[in-house]
Amino acid sequence: MAKLGENAVKKYLESKGLKVEKIPEREIKTVDFAVHSKTGLAFYLEEKTLEPGSLEWKRIDPIYNTIARHVYEAVKQFKSVNPARRVPNVLSLTNLDPARDVNDLFTALTGQAITRSGKIVKLEKFGGEAEDLTLIDLYLWFDGEELSGHIWEDEARPNYEEKLKKLLWL
Repeated sequence: MAKLGENAVKKYLESKGLKVEKIPEREIKTVDFAVHSKTGLAFYLEEKTLEPGSLEWKRIDPIYNTIARHVYEAVKQFKSVNPARRVPNVLSLTNLDPARDVNDLFTALTGQAITRSGKIVKLEKFGGEAEDLTLIDLYLWFDGEELSGHIWEDEARPNYEEKLKKLLWL
């Protein structure tokens, strides 16, 4: 199913006029793609696919924990390829689980949940180091093959945010 996610994000990026280069897998963790614009390397992208999961009522929020695990795995991959952030790092999550949405990504990143009435409540923080999250400039959320949301890192470099907005038409 991971190929479905990779294909969806590749198709999206190519529809924006970008060249998507698959990075061969090696012993050292790497990201999935180097993405090029007309002027050269534009950003690195790692794609993670969220497959339908079983509801495990005995565990606390496996949905958030699954997303958090994918985020921290991607952080390690970005550290091995682009630790100095010479170009932006983008994490794309392809959701195949109807029980999840982009709000679950927000909760996994911040430890805050949005209630049905629109209030924000603080939950227990989900593992990892907060400063590691600053390695990822943009999170893209796909539901199946369609981009349905995105979240910017607060610490994204201002010129990176502007660059990605133009390249991805966000």
